[in-house]
Amino acid sequence: KRREDRIVARRDRIVKRNKNAKNEGSSANQVKDDSAEDKKTAKSRKQISISNQRIEKLRDDGCELVTNVGVTAKAREDGRKIDEEKSNKDRREKLEAEVKASMERFEEITKRWDSAHALKVPQELDDMMTNQRELIDSMIAEKERIIQTFQLELKSKDDQYVKDLKKQAEDIDLIIERMNAQIKNLQKAYREELTKIDQSFESERIELLEKHRNDWENLMNQRSGKEVDFLKEAEDRVEDFSSQLQHLRVQDAEEYNMVKIKLETDVQVLEQQLQAMRATYQLNSEKLDYNFQVLKRRDEENTITKSQQKRKITRLQDTLNNLKSKFGKQEATFREENQQLADVYKRITDQFKELQKKSKHFQATDTKKFIDVWIMNEEEAVEYAEKVLNEDKIIFSQQLGLNWAVPETAKILDGEGRPLLAGEPAKQASSSSLKSAKTAVDDIIRAASEAGSGNLEHSRSTFGADKQVYNPVLIKSVLELLCSEADFLVEKKLIHLLAPLEHDERLLMKLDSIFKAIGVETEEDIHRLTEYFIVKGGDDTSEITTLIHPNQVLKSIRLFVSEGASPNKTLTVKQSAEFDETAVERDSGNDDMYWQRLAQILPKQHERKWDALLGGLQKYHSTLTQRAKLIEETDKLQNQNSELRMLLQQYIGSRVNQDLQIPPTHTIPSEMLRDYAIDS
Repeated sequence: KRREDRIVARRDRIVKRNKNAKNEGSSANQVKDDSAEDKKTAKSRKQISISNQRIEKLRDDGCELVTNVGVTAKAREDGRKIDEEKSNKDRREKLEAEVKASMERFEEITKRWDSAHALKVPQELDDMMTNQRELIDSMIAEKERIIQTFQLELKSKDDQYVKDLKKQAEDIDLIIERMNAQIKNLQKAYREELTKIDQSFESERIELLEKHRNDWENLMNQRSGKEVDFLKEAEDRVEDFSSQLQHLRVQDAEEYNMVKIKLETDVQVLEQQLQAMRATYQLNSEKLDYNFQVLKRRDEENTITKSQQKRKITRLQDTLNNLKSKFGKQEATFREENQQLADVYKRITDQFKELQKKSKHFQATDTKKFIDVWIMNEEEAVEYAEKVLNEDKIIFSQQLGLNWAVPETAKILDGEGRPLLAGEPAKQASSSSLKSAKTAVDDIIRAASEAGSGNLEHSRSTFGADKQVYNPVLIKSVLELLCSEADFLVEKKLIHLLAPLEHDERLLMKLDSIFKAIGVETEEDIHRLTEYFIVKGGDDTSEITTLIHPNQVLKSIRLFVSEGASPNKTLTVKQSAEFDETAVERDSGNDDMYWQRLAQILPKQHERKWDALLGGLQKYHSTLTQRAKLIEETDKLQNQNSELRMLLQQYIGSRVNQDLQIPPTHTIPSEMLRDYAIDS
């Protein structure tokens, strides 16, 4: 519609300029410029149309080339079915004819048995029995011949089935080969057509730049005159800003002192937590020692059991010798079972073939499980590595007061040196380095808290290279709305346990359960989910974003779940599910190095600084421990002195002292009595 409006407006301008005789020259030039612009636009669009036609033709030809193999296979299968139906019909006719002939022979044999009762001479009866036996043997031989014929046909069918399987495998390989060739041709055609389109747009861009450069020079001349006036006004504003700047410096100094006091308090709290962790470590060490002793005792018991089993083996060996002697006697009986065992062998052979198929299936399943466990452990290891780097950053910036930079060893978090999994292409090797949803929510809540809470102005989304990223304040509002309206996805027991926590921690735990229920696993999924909670439509240039009504939250969640999870997660599941049985076994030689690099994410230099800081804190802890012990000893001595004073007072004030010739007060120095009186 906008293009048609521009064309109509352009035509109106041309008509007006043609009617104006005074501006006839300028109108002619404008018509030329507009016609040239139409030609440029038509040139680029014509190139796009030609490219689309070529790509469409290549796609149709490739599809026909690939489907030809399937059409041929279908025609071959139809011919086989027709031949099979014809052979079944012939076989059925032969069986019916054989059944009819057998019934006639059987009736003839039965009639002869009836006439045998009339015979009295033994020689005639013997001749009749011989004739009956020959007829019966001929009928049995005919049955066996038909059975042998069917067995040969069954064997030929098995051979034909194996050939069909080989032919099917060859057709599949041919389809894959043609598909790969078609993909390469399409990629090459896309590159060529994209280059041509880029060249057409580049030529249009150069012409437009030349035109706008002239307009820019005119505007710059006007701007230079306005800048002179602006400089005069700026000099007046500088004086006003300098006074305000001095006021802000004084205010910032006061805020700095308050923050410093708060950080020192946090350091003391962290030291207390460190002491608690050391106590936990000591307790765990004692538990492990106890478990080691229990396992050692069990090993001794297993040794005793092993010796008993050896004696039992000796007794069983004697029993085996007795059974071997019985084996010779039963060998004749087992010969009769040889035919049965042959049938069993055939059945077991079929089962073995089926077992081979199951083995291949289990191999694919085990590979899928290995990939799933690898990805799960890798995500956990990356999360721990990120936590270590965050702690290292906190120690450098807060404890040591040093500038912290991302170490070289952290490049492994971006996928450098990561070994490829089975069936995984090289470009997807770094897919496991995506930030998890839980970490992303933690970062979003922290960023939103730093930015401050308020309305959703200036929360419009910004567009990156290939995805849409929203403001943390907007995302936090969406997550709070999701928690308040979708709390039925969280267990009631968990809600009761989260009640005493703070708001942000409670929000984070609820979101973890909700994300697991609706399939959100990465940061990209969170941004995609945010799109469903924003009111679409209206002016796209507005700086204020409006959230949906709470009654529409359930509808948005259903829409998000129905449209599927993130592309990265779908790709990972597809890679783990599609396992090629003929694929080359993956090289696991670099696995140990990869996991060691993840475990050694912290450089040696940083570890030495950690050790130095730990040594200083340990010395400080030992000093505080000694001080606590001295204070405790002082309290004990004061208690002992108080008890001694009470005993001395009872001893001096006792009535027995009056009956003594030399009371204890006469033997105690006067200075001690004076001190005692003062203390009393």
